[in-house]
Amino acid sequence: MTPMLQQFLSESREFLQRISQRLLSLEHTPEDAALLDDLFRSVHTLKGNSGLFDFPEMTRVLHAAEDLMSAVRERRLSYSRSLADQLLDAMDFISLLADEIESTGESHARHAARSTTLAQQLRQFIPGDGGAGREEPRAAPTQTSAGVSEAVLASIPGELRAAWAAAIGGGQPHCLLVYTPEPECFFKGEDPLYQVIQTPNLVWQHSSAVESWPSLAELDPYRCNLRFTVVTTAAREAIEAHFRYVPDQIALTALTVDQLLPRAPAQAAAPKAPDAGRARVENLMRTQIGIFALRDDVACLPGRLKAAVGALRGCLRSTLREALIPALEAALARSLEQRSAAPLRGWAEALEASPGPAAPDAPDPGISESAPIAGSAGSSLGAETVKTLKVDQEKIDRLMNLIGEMVVAKNGLPFLAGRAENHFGVRELAREIKAQYAVINRIASEMQDAIMQVRMMPVSFIFQRFPRLVRDITRKLGKEVDLVLEGEATEADKNIIEALADPLIHIVRNSLDHGIESPEVRRAAGKPPAGRLVIRATQESDRVYIDIIDDGKGIDPAVVKRKAYEKGLIDEATLERISDKEAIQLIFAAGFSTADVVSDLSGRGVGMDVVRSAVNQVNGTVTLESTPGQGTRLRLSLPLSMAVTNVMVIESDHRIFGVPMDMVLETVRLPRSSIRAIKNRQTTILRDRIMPVRSLNELLASTTPQQSNEEDELATLIVQIQGEPVGILVDDFREVIDIILKPMSGILSSLSGYSGSALLGDGSVLMVLNPKELVTWQ
Repeated sequence: MTPMLQQFLSESREFLQRISQRLLSLEHTPEDAALLDDLFRSVHTLKGNSGLFDFPEMTRVLHAAEDLMSAVRERRLSYSRSLADQLLDAMDFISLLADEIESTGESHARHAARSTTLAQQLRQFIPGDGGAGREEPRAAPTQTSAGVSEAVLASIPGELRAAWAAAIGGGQPHCLLVYTPEPECFFKGEDPLYQVIQTPNLVWQHSSAVESWPSLAELDPYRCNLRFTVVTTAAREAIEAHFRYVPDQIALTALTVDQLLPRAPAQAAAPKAPDAGRARVENLMRTQIGIFALRDDVACLPGRLKAAVGALRGCLRSTLREALIPALEAALARSLEQRSAAPLRGWAEALEASPGPAAPDAPDPGISESAPIAGSAGSSLGAETVKTLKVDQEKIDRLMNLIGEMVVAKNGLPFLAGRAENHFGVRELAREIKAQYAVINRIASEMQDAIMQVRMMPVSFIFQRFPRLVRDITRKLGKEVDLVLEGEATEADKNIIEALADPLIHIVRNSLDHGIESPEVRRAAGKPPAGRLVIRATQESDRVYIDIIDDGKGIDPAVVKRKAYEKGLIDEATLERISDKEAIQLIFAAGFSTADVVSDLSGRGVGMDVVRSAVNQVNGTVTLESTPGQGTRLRLSLPLSMAVTNVMVIESDHRIFGVPMDMVLETVRLPRSSIRAIKNRQTTILRDRIMPVRSLNELLASTTPQQSNEEDELATLIVQIQGEPVGILVDDFREVIDIILKPMSGILSSLSGYSGSALLGDGSVLMVLNPKELVTWQ
């Protein structure tokens, strides 16, 4: 993929996002001239950029969208919801093409029919256009029941039809193509004749006038008045790919024996018409052969010979004498090599001496074939002042890896200082190393912060998709919802933002499907007919909070309990003792759903468990509050970044482990006597609250008891698991350090009790625990 194409795809994403936002905004303020102008400019620019590449399907739809927006902007057409629907469908199609181009590097011709349909649907909105562009579509010849017109069949010589029928019977398919170019096609740089003669596996072609030719004085030479009929043995996909720029101007039919044979006897019995077309071709051939007799000592000799051979090549094809073309090409090659027309003159003399078998009656080709006339329109991009530098993500990731290595190297300096002082007794060197460490630590911290800022993205990256999502779902459900987005400028690490996309979509779909009621139900409950859905992002310290709040019917704990019991998620004893607050949390259980009917929106038992799992993977938490009849609030708490992790190093069973600091509430030392067993579970009372206590050695399947200090106190790490404090007994606490957390790979990735590993300054590996998984294991 070229850099220019990469830039186009990157910019097209931004334009598509902007276009979708403007389309949705115009539904509320259709008379906003500034919005209309901005939307038109975006579509126009995207169309112009696509024209720099060979993406006709994309350009065709964007051109129609541009014409439609031009009509709206000029007040020839009113903006409506149905118009917005069609434009959004078109932009979805453009996005699909962009995805395909990004993955394969090209746009496939199979989308030509869809692009043509979309373009016609867009143009149907334009007053006076009628979906046909600038002119009414020309009347097509009357079709037979088999799909091939009588006029077309009558134009094919009987001998050819018989030969084709025999070939089709032998398994070689033949396709008949009728190509009717637009009258204004020349102004688009199109060459219909060249397009026809370049048709793959061309075996026959015929040209005719669409309308009667006017007198010479009234003839418009810039208006195309031709219809081409072509027969080819190429596959349908190859033909459609060849005519992909004009799919609305062709009609393609697979010929059958039944279409060809019944008319052969009548055609053969009919008297032959004068072979005027064949005579004109022969006259043209003689004219081109005469060029070979001209002087050879001219600078234009190669071009002259190539042009004459090109015309001869077309004449031979039109008279079904393709077998003579290889000899003609060989003679041309020798003439160019010798800078003399003598080899071509020899070929012509051999042709006149032995012209070969006469070809069957050839139809009048209408106009002679000639060498292609190349024409192209140059384009240039205006230089613009660079305001933003776009950097590939791989480069940012490489910087993150480098800063990670620097953090590891930096952490090795205190270790070296300790060895210099304790092992070698060089205290002054140890002080110098520590001083240098302070400098490197400051620089590394600033670099780390700078690189982290580059990785930060606003949550608007995922918020931008919700207006369209809410619009489509509410229309499908017959509901009215006002969406409010707040805090779109709040930033978080790119990886976290991208990981949130699917969970947030699940949450929003559930709010719209299960939470917010229909207008009739809301009116009966004394609520406004339109529901309210608020998605808010805020930042506090090193955490990002995303709240999804709706004013719907809320969650009924009794319904949740009953559904959970019916699905076997809880037993009868739990059903009796579980509180309403605990019952609400059951919606996060795998397989839980309150929907009675399975649809494409709900009822499949997936969604909220996926949300919790995805949020847990980025070291976040999910909390849920709901009041029946009033609404629901769901909060996602997420770290600002996952690149550099702050961990507390702990010791247990003569080994060291790391625990993410964002999970640590506090560290305390509990007297061994304060730990009691309740129902075979260790507990303690901390600040007048009963708290479960677990031994890290036991969690890691070690039989070694936890070590205490001289006062028989146990080091206890208080972590938060699903919103509740849990004490984890360890042997001792060590320092808090920054690490670059590497996820477990291979067979070790199945050990969910570990978040990953990190390399310490002394070269040892630190295993980082995942307390949530460790506690739920047991």
